[in-house]
Amino acid sequence: MFGVAEGYLIEKGRIGAAVRGATLIGSGVEVLLAIDAIADDLDVKAGMCGKEGQLVPVGSGQPTLRIRELTVGGTSL
Repeated sequence: MFGVAEGYLIEKGRIGAAVRGATLIGSGVEVLLAIDAIADDLDVKAGMCGKEGQLVPVGSGQPTLRIRELTVGGTSL
């Protein structure tokens, strides 16, 4: 399960309504297999990860993805 920071429905091949306050539900393998387009806008941000005061620098990022089909849960779309 993942929370949506920014997402949009794609309806009839066009970008539709924004999706806010939603949760994406599914298995990681199923989601990876449902990716049908990847943009060239990879952006990596630096951050820190750790626990109990033990921090290490990390990088995290991903390009925009289009996922063919996914279950979306939440209170509104």
